[in-house]
Amino acid sequence: MSRYGRHFVRTRELKEFERRFIELLVDDSASLHPRHQALFRYALSLAQMKEFRTAEGTDVDLADDVDGLRRWMIESIVPMLPPDKKAQIDSLREIAPVLALRVEKTRSQMLERHVNDFGSEALDDELRKKRLVLVLGGGGGSGLVHLGTFALLKELGFTPELIVGSSMGSIMGLMRAIDRSYDPISVAMAFPKSVDYNAIFRPFSGFSRFGFPGAFHLNIMRLAREVFEELLGHSMPRFSDLPIRLEIVATGVRKGFRFDDREYEQAGDESLTPLALRRKLKLFFGAVRQLSKNPRLLTQVVFGAEEGTEQFPVIEAAGFSCAVPGLLNYDIFHDDPETIGPLEQVFERRQLLRLCDGGVINNVPSKVAWESVQRGSIGTRNTHIMSFDAFAPLSKGSNLIWIPIQQIARPAVVANMPYSSYHKTFRNPPSPLQILVNSYSKLKQIIKNAREELEPDVPYIRESLKELPPYGVWGGKK
Repeated sequence: MSRYGRHFVRTRELKEFERRFIELLVDDSASLHPRHQALFRYALSLAQMKEFRTAEGTDVDLADDVDGLRRWMIESIVPMLPPDKKAQIDSLREIAPVLALRVEKTRSQMLERHVNDFGSEALDDELRKKRLVLVLGGGGGSGLVHLGTFALLKELGFTPELIVGSSMGSIMGLMRAIDRSYDPISVAMAFPKSVDYNAIFRPFSGFSRFGFPGAFHLNIMRLAREVFEELLGHSMPRFSDLPIRLEIVATGVRKGFRFDDREYEQAGDESLTPLALRRKLKLFFGAVRQLSKNPRLLTQVVFGAEEGTEQFPVIEAAGFSCAVPGLLNYDIFHDDPETIGPLEQVFERRQLLRLCDGGVINNVPSKVAWESVQRGSIGTRNTHIMSFDAFAPLSKGSNLIWIPIQQIARPAVVANMPYSSYHKTFRNPPSPLQILVNSYSKLKQIIKNAREELEPDVPYIRESLKELPPYGVWGGKK
């Protein structure tokens, strides 16, 4: 188990308690005095600390400093707010003075021990405010619901510091990461008004260099240039250019996996008749099942975090992350050394054969986001990770065809849930086949529907991201 894994195990009960505590504050705001509310939330952030980034950019290990407080809170306070049972409000009130003394002692000793590293103001700035992290799941056109999430969070005044996307979530994440200030209308209007599907989805030629083969080549570059020229007025950015950190998950297929390019080439030559479409979908389902049965030959590749990919073109990474195995092939047909060089290094280091859709290995990669935060990718470790799943096996009607694939992806989604502070499963996303929307009214309706699904959770989102008052106001020495 990695050091991040050990830290997660040590703090998992506190993370789960924190979720229930937020629900308590929203559902029964009078249950605890505001000073006690601030005390418990400050204590939870303090007890979950491991490393702290100083103003000089160095990380200081605080695990030993908070270990006593963490253990005591897990033993004494966590049982007072059990899952699916009535909260012990009176017990929480009674233990608050003891908690206040323990927090003050832990904080004072920490500041004294690390007096040459940081002061009280820097420590409290870390603990009083959670930074927002978004995890965006894939699912083809279903992922358009993320635009509704962006619009709602913008309205609430919250800007993400980190976005992690898989498959369609990587495209949506890029749409949000290009500008800290977000204009929902401008983004929606930037979508192409007319789409030449034949130019974007070309029959597979039988040649695959880096990407897993599929019935069609995905010419995402053509579409991306049009969108980014509209939004940015210039060509596509690299990861290091983005004002909001973005990480993109793709599935690496290791050497040893066997496939036949000719089978996909024959499918790509067929016209789009109902019979041909069924054959293409059969190839897709077969490829996903074959990949899922060989997990030892699959590995997760995180562009933007993977060594050497900091300068990698973002849209190239998103193309691989969206390349549905057996259906859509994404590949690079140029020899730009700044793109090919890092990619070949990743292939050599990971012993890869091909890359394909991130959703195959991790469709809602909350663990990737949590580990990125713990590594210090955005400085702070005190974050609120919100994950969004648009491809769960819940939809009815025309989406029933996707349930077998959704069920294959589901175990990894469930395994990632504990790493997020908030997980939302959209119940009525658009069809996965609705990848391109050339009607502003349709896109507007998708955004509206997503926002309506999120509306009941707004009070919990607000409470989770609310900045705590200064420490001296409710705790510490007066």
